[in-house]
Amino acid sequence: MKKLFTIVMIAACAMMTFSCKNNGKEEENALKKAAGDAVESVEGAAKGAAKKAGKAAKEAEGAIEEAAKEGVDRTLDALDKLDDIIPAAAAEVQPTFNGGSSDAFVKYVQDNLKYPQVAIDNGESGRVMVNFIVDANGKIKNARVTSGVSDALDAEALRVVNSAPDWTPAKVGGKNVPVAYNIPVVFALR
Repeated sequence: MKKLFTIVMIAACAMMTFSCKNNGKEEENALKKAAGDAVESVEGAAKGAAKKAGKAAKEAEGAIEEAAKEGVDRTLDALDKLDDIIPAAAAEVQPTFNGGSSDAFVKYVQDNLKYPQVAIDNGESGRVMVNFIVDANGKIKNARVTSGVSDALDAEALRVVNSAPDWTPAKVGGKNVPVAYNIPVVFALR
């Protein structure tokens, strides 16, 4: 852009210089030639810039398409993994926690909750619903709040669920399988 401005300025100066000196034919021709050269130079620079911009746009378009394809592939892979997860009730052999059922897990969670002081100060109570996966190795994965009460209570519910010991995994056809669970975590001020 600076080059274009400089060229236009030179052409303008040349036009002014020749027109001020004398109104002769020679100066007029020189002025026309300088103006023509300036126009050609500007046109050439504009074409070059347009060509570079077009090339950059094509490269960016290719990068965007590639990123989109990678995103779709990752999403499809994640969906394939989700297809393997079944509801806990659908398992032939239910997963167990410390030798008990999911009720034993709810009791574990309630026994290990630490009511956040900020929630006590604000008078917050209620039921936080937590969804998680017990994977084929019995580990808790992907715990998330599906229905929350407050940031403090939601975070505490997730902390306890994520820190729980391993389960005995569910089985289907004699093979360990991941299962999905939803549990309530109840916070009550007493």
